[in-house]
Amino acid sequence: MKFDWQTVAVALIIAGALFYVGRRALARLRSFRASKGGSCATGCGTCGDVDAPLRQSTPFTQLGKAKKN
Repeated sequence: MKFDWQTVAVALIIAGALFYVGRRALARLRSFRASKGGSCATGCGTCGDVDAPLRQSTPFTQLGKAKKN
């Protein structure tokens, strides 16, 4: 099999893509292991030091039967 510069370029691009995906997957798996309580996305200001308070959700509309006039 003859290797020219295009084959080497494609191999480098694929290797780079695999490295990127592997690094992202490893970071994602580490985030599952490292999470303890609240995160900075909760807006509580503690960034994981204590458990985040539960947010109260308010419905935008009430679902029910329509009133007949």
